[in-house]
Amino acid sequence: MKENNLASRKTEHSSIWERITAMATLVIAVGGLGALIFAWFQIREMRDEARVQRLTELVDKYDGTDRVALRRSLALKRIDQTQKRLRPLDINDAPIELYDELDFCDDLGILTERGYLDRHDVWSEFSNWLFYLYADARPLLDAEQKDSPAEYRECTNLVESIRPIERQEDAGSDDHPTEEELYNGYLGDIEQPGQPAGMVRGPKKSNAAPK
Repeated sequence: MKENNLASRKTEHSSIWERITAMATLVIAVGGLGALIFAWFQIREMRDEARVQRLTELVDKYDGTDRVALRRSLALKRIDQTQKRLRPLDINDAPIELYDELDFCDDLGILTERGYLDRHDVWSEFSNWLFYLYADARPLLDAEQKDSPAEYRECTNLVESIRPIERQEDAGSDDHPTEEELYNGYLGDIEQPGQPAGMVRGPKKSNAAPK
């Protein structure tokens, strides 16, 4: 009888320790999972902060004196203010400033594609300018990409990828500007350099601020 009681107590004692061990293991597992989740949120927050920082730097660069002067110089070459019309684009003698603008567009495209910029934020801050630039430079882009498909490919991909956002957020109001709109946009770059008019960058939505 004593042996049976002793065996029963040992079994009960063993069972208690097994439960304690199981609970300790569960606590450790939950703690580890919590630490992983916390680390994930920290990494995500750091990534989002880095995106905002990059976007701010690019906005500052775009709005800087040098690029404002570049766009004004391009506008003077692209429109005929006497005739009040857009000049035909000579793809064999395109303004060097137009290539500079396409280079900037390409940089935006590369950073967005690699996840360094949020696509919606790029739409919010740069779509006015991107759609106008793309519409005016399209003959040049077609010619360049016919000979070299990779030429300005990131710029093209970026513009095409934000069209759905434009249609969803703003009913596609600006993604296919007319020649008259291009003329007025360039005119804005001449008369009010650095101000949100036509070709100039301007936030699309107040609620579309960087995350």
